[in-house]
Amino acid sequence: MAPELKENIVAKKKTTNAAPEVEEAADAVQRAKDELEKAKHLYEKVRQEATDQLQKVREKTVGDVIDGTLESVRKHPGAGLFAAAAVGFFLGRLFGRWFGR
Repeated sequence: MAPELKENIVAKKKTTNAAPEVEEAADAVQRAKDELEKAKHLYEKVRQEATDQLQKVREKTVGDVIDGTLESVRKHPGAGLFAAAAVGFFLGRLFGRWFGR
C-alpha cells in the first residue's frame, strides 16, 4: 500500500471517530448556553423584584413602620410578646456589656 493512501485511510478513521465526540461537545455547549439563558432570566427577575422591594422600603416612613408593627401585634399578640421579650433580652445583653455588668 502506498504511504499516501495509508495516511488518507488513517485520517478518515480519525475523522469518523471524532464525529461523535464533536457532536457531544456541541450538545454540551448548547446545554450550557440554555442554562445560562435560564440563569440570566432568573437574575433579571430577582433583580427587578429586589428593586421593587427597595423602592417600597424607601417610600415608607417611620410612622408607617410603627403602624404596621402595631397592627401585627394586634393580630398576633403572642408573637408580639415573644418579639418584645427577644428585643429586650438582646438590648439588655448589649447594654449590660457596655456598662460593665
